Amino acid sequence: MSYNIEKENKNIDLFISLTKDILQNELFRGMTQYEHHGTTDTHFHSVYVAYTAMKACEKIGADTEYIVRTSLLHDFYLYDWHIEKHEQYHAWYHPKAAVRNIRKYNVIPLDKKQEDMILRHMFPLAKAPNSLGGWVLTLSDKRCATADYIKTSKKFIPVYNEINRRVEAL
Repeated sequence: MSYNIEKENKNIDLFISLTKDILQNELFRGMTQYEHHGTTDTHFHSVYVAYTAMKACEKIGADTEYIVRTSLLHDFYLYDWHIEKHEQYHAWYHPKAAVRNIRKYNVIPLDKKQEDMILRHMFPLAKAPNSLGGWVLTLSDKRCATADYIKTSKKFIPVYNEINRRVEAL
């Protein structure tokens, strides 16, 4: 999939309108310092996942705002997992760290369903998602993580840069 900024303008505007407060959050913005999937950073990956989830929600009629905002924070673990080690392997530990950080820093009010979406996004290493939103997040994450690893996520860079440009101009 290739992205054309002119064709994506409406989607970019919608994405920013749904997530502007998170995108402007200093801790979220700081996620650019954490390498993710070898070729990107956690900030890029999270925006890519949430943007992908937004497009999926529109196609299936799901609660776009709820799912996109949760998806944007699915990897809000705030550490370099290549350096900082924990009692569990990163794949199992980071969803819990993300939930903890969202609450600790009061990024968004997080309900039980959103918590489950984040905790289960590592399926099949975690329990299977138990909601439509959970499946949208999980499958969007798998798609984007695969693109990160095989280096095709670079096609999203123009959209990512445009989102950042517009958010900085707010």
